[in-house]
Amino acid sequence: MSRRHRLGPGPEIGRLDRMAVLFVVMLVAVVACASPPPVRSLVFEVSNELGRAIGAIYKKPCGDLELAFSPIEDSDLAPGESRGLRLPSTCVDLIAYDLRGRVVGEQRGLVMLPEASWVLRK
Repeated sequence: MSRRHRLGPGPEIGRLDRMAVLFVVMLVAVVACASPPPVRSLVFEVSNELGRAIGAIYKKPCGDLELAFSPIEDSDLAPGESRGLRLPSTCVDLIAYDLRGRVVGEQRGLVMLPEASWVLRK
């Protein structure tokens, strides 16, 4: 008499593999739902037509009286230069300063919309 040998894993191992795959799929779904949504931002076009350099532009959320203005990265602009600055899609207050630290422009209660722009003039 010859004994037959089954090829492949037994039913117990196959069931464990399926359960492990199901567990991984469920874990990935939970992690994907638990991660915070990305912060939306829009490009805000700023043009310097002042005839002098802008040293920096500062921002803060609208209506927040306790939060200080913070500088926007790469917001210095030479005379005649235009640049797109990435800002949150929420309401912001902006202040632009020249190289001497004097205020050369303000935007209060700016609600970001696509294609928004700010031209600083004399």
